[in-house]
This record gives sequence, C-alpha cells and structure tokens, in this order.
Amino acid sequence: MELSIRILSETEQETRLRVADGVTYEQVLEVLGINLEQVLVLRNGVPVPDDERVAEKGVFDAKITIIRIVSRG
Repeated sequence: MELSIRILSETEQETRLRVADGVTYEQVLEVLGINLEQVLVLRNGVPVPDDERVAEKGVFDAKITIIRIVSRG
C-alpha cells in the first residue's frame, strides 16, 4: 500500500511511503521520525488512533495528514 502523507508543522511537507499489511500509524510515525505524542493523524480527513492498522485488504492508497499539535518553543 502506498500512502500520500502531508505533514503540517512550521512548514508543510508532502511525501509518499510504501507500507506492508499490518503496519500501524505508530510505526509510520516512527519511520518518519515523528513523536506520536506531538501530532494528530488524520486518514482521509478523519482522526485515527495510533495503534490502528494503516493497510486494509482491498485498499491500495490513503491520504494521511499529520498535524503537529505541540510547538517547539
């Protein structure tokens, strides 16, 4: 499965990431080097829990938005 990921922080970044079945959002954040306690993850505009699986059978892509909710000040 390929994810289209948009990261909203001080700047906006976009990337694509290929993941295997069974991978969770927490694992995706780990690969991206993002602390899960500092962000909110949305899938197709809907908040998702960190321990939910990203890849589902029959779903081949998803739009993920990661919003940083803690400032670096």
